[in-house]
Amino acid sequence: MRALLSVLTLLFAIAVSGGAAKAGLVTDLSQHQVSIRSNFTGTEILIFGAIEADSAAKPGQSTDVAIVVSGPRRDETVRKKERVAGVWINYNSVTFASVPGFYAVASTRPFETIASERVRAIEQIGAHHLTFGKLVATSIEGTRIPLDVEEAREFTDALIRRKREQGLFHEAPEGVAFLSNTLFRTSIEIPANVPVGLYTAKVYLIRDGNVIDAISTPLFIDKSGMERIIFRLAHREPLLYGIFAVMLATFAGWTAALIYRE
Repeated sequence: MRALLSVLTLLFAIAVSGGAAKAGLVTDLSQHQVSIRSNFTGTEILIFGAIEADSAAKPGQSTDVAIVVSGPRRDETVRKKERVAGVWINYNSVTFASVPGFYAVASTRPFETIASERVRAIEQIGAHHLTFGKLVATSIEGTRIPLDVEEAREFTDALIRRKREQGLFHEAPEGVAFLSNTLFRTSIEIPANVPVGLYTAKVYLIRDGNVIDAISTPLFIDKSGMERIIFRLAHREPLLYGIFAVMLATFAGWTAALIYRE
């Protein structure tokens, strides 16, 4: 029902803006806030929109839509294992300063057919076009070490591979469907292990390989209820959280001992 109301609102907005001279997009989400509770197993976000009439393609032009959902960014470390004396140990490591906790991209056609490599790199369409900020390489002894281009790419590929295995990086070429000449939609799966924070859903209108319009919509994912209280206590008051956790564990152990004694 909520998605239907959002679609009707979108269609009304299109009708109101029909006389506008500026080319562009009208988009919306099925929900702008996701609440995480203890029984959260993931959810699905519907992203839909329309191309305004004044930006309709001329005969012979190709029109595509790409949608990127990402956020929040944080630092992450990738460690390389080496075999030393017959034992596999963590060796050199690289810390990336700005890695999205979640990244999903969908488009009407395969990425390489809708825009050039340069355009996709500028707009960060596709995981291998993401920028992860400054990277710092550290040896097993804890000292800074230089990295050449190939080594940096190796660590970057390992980071992307790990994110995909965790279900936090997802790419869906041809994942956006046109419902008519102007209406489009896609669904983005939000996994259960998604980090909390502020996200951005960005929709690109691409014509003949060039981005002619883009619109961003915020999406907020946060814990709710008791989970929210515990999460905030752990991050804002770690000492109190530690004391509370120890007291709770002690009480649980004492209660269990009484039960089994009887």
